[in-house]
Amino acid sequence: MEQILSQEGHFVLMVKKNQPQSYDEIVKYFEEMSEDHKKMKEDKNYKPRYPEMQEKYEEVIQQERNRDRQEYRFYSVCTECGLLTKTQKEWPFVKTVGFSRQIRIPVERDEQGNDITPDTKTFLEKGSRRSPKPVQDEEMGRDLQKTGMISDMELGAEELGRIKRELWSVENRLHHVLDDTFREDRSPAKKSKNNLALIRKFAYNILRIANGPLDNLLCRELFSANGRLLSPASHRKKVCRCR
Repeated sequence: MEQILSQEGHFVLMVKKNQPQSYDEIVKYFEEMSEDHKKMKEDKNYKPRYPEMQEKYEEVIQQERNRDRQEYRFYSVCTECGLLTKTQKEWPFVKTVGFSRQIRIPVERDEQGNDITPDTKTFLEKGSRRSPKPVQDEEMGRDLQKTGMISDMELGAEELGRIKRELWSVENRLHHVLDDTFREDRSPAKKSKNNLALIRKFAYNILRIANGPLDNLLCRELFSANGRLLSPASHRKKVCRCR
């Protein structure tokens, strides 16, 4: 972070379970502030648990139908960064702390074709016929994700959500190519898996920079069905045949 700032840059970074203290603090405070935010809307006389932080708290909820599932995204920010222990010592340059909660609910229909997809509360408590009760997870493709965020800029909830979505789209695009085109998830390699992963990323970036219409096809030609890299001679023949 210091290096980014020294070069006059800005950052929005994810806070996950590898930073257990900060992650737990973000989840705790933001879930409590979200509860207080709802109660304050219902009762104007309600007193929140953290008045100073609540004044600088903002949240936004987004709902979207994506393929065969309903997606709910809850983004919230607080510009009172004293809620994190590290901001007082190690992260004094942080100006916004954020929290993202995403819920994916598979769409369900009865025999007559009527939509019987459960709401978020029911899904979190009981799950559904298509998916069991979700558990918190940070991995891609799960039904429930909770992620903390920090930034050196003062950001609103909607803007932070947009940045989070852009980051997700980049990561998702990369992982899709690695898993589908390069067959990374089917590779039997064990001892050399880290080296092969690095080679795949090199190949992906070279083809991405080339930005030609045959990129995806060439990716498939570079790797045989069992995920092994083809010889240069074989590669040249296949490229010529493609053209």
